[in-house]
Amino acid sequence: MKLETIYELAVSKGLKEDQRSQKTIDAGIKKVKAEYKKSTGADKKAFDKERLKNPYADTRILCGSGSEEIKNIMVGVDIGVAELLLADKLHEKGVDVDLVISHHPSGRALAQLHEVMAIQPGLWQKYGLTEEVSEGLMEDRMKEVARGVSSGNNTRAQDAAQLLGIPFMCTHTVADNCVASYLQKLFNAKKPKKLKNVLSILKGIPEYADGMSKGAGPYLLIGKEKDDAGKIFVDMTGGTSPPDKVFGRLSQSGIKTMVGMHCKESGYKLAKTEFIKYVIAGHIASDNLGMNLLFDAIEKKGRLNFIECSGFRRIRRK
Repeated sequence: MKLETIYELAVSKGLKEDQRSQKTIDAGIKKVKAEYKKSTGADKKAFDKERLKNPYADTRILCGSGSEEIKNIMVGVDIGVAELLLADKLHEKGVDVDLVISHHPSGRALAQLHEVMAIQPGLWQKYGLTEEVSEGLMEDRMKEVARGVSSGNNTRAQDAAQLLGIPFMCTHTVADNCVASYLQKLFNAKKPKKLKNVLSILKGIPEYADGMSKGAGPYLLIGKEKDDAGKIFVDMTGGTSPPDKVFGRLSQSGIKTMVGMHCKESGYKLAKTEFIKYVIAGHIASDNLGMNLLFDAIEKKGRLNFIECSGFRRIRRK
């Protein structure tokens, strides 16, 4: 399978599992096209043209032409210079590594992380928040994240891949869309009554069971096992943590339980005051589930060999 094909299949799966309406997705791409049309000079030259067709700015081929033939892939939740050197070392030992894939973004894909946060307001609108309110809540948080990544040396791993001649890509929001959609549909179908039932469902999923064996499985952040679960919102896509102010709005909309990968301290304190129950599914376990669902879709076009590293474990579903 060619690198470009893997990339295109990943984006296609991300779009399929995007819980926003097609109208909202199309409107976002239309806005980017208008932005590109208006750009001139240096701005036009530096414009990331992938945004014209791929709405997930944190999913990119970072190193490679796209024409490379791929059979053996080394995959990690995080890939840095150390993992790329490991791939090169494995190659020296006779282990072919045709491609390295990171879940978390690197290079330009990391610098653009804040852009995918625009997904979150579209999800909140499904629960009754207006477009004006949801986008207003997200605006400051997006700027905060943009400031945070702007100071980083974001191309270190990408530069190492280029020096070593290793094809390298990242699949962030496309995988997060997979896990968010999968769990939301699962909870909607099973309708767990109590928080203990929410935990039981998660613990029955192989990736979360594996997380438990490593001390990083699901647990209750806010609430007790006997508490009613009520309406559940799976918050696992859109780049990074939402603004704390959204907890009050979601509570008012009828959300009683949130299931997330993680929750920052300020969000935890505010969610508690808004009487929202919070289940932490586990960050790395959730990333594994999203990546495995993504690879299951890609492998429908051809079997690939996986070299597991940096927190990733390949679990296939029949």
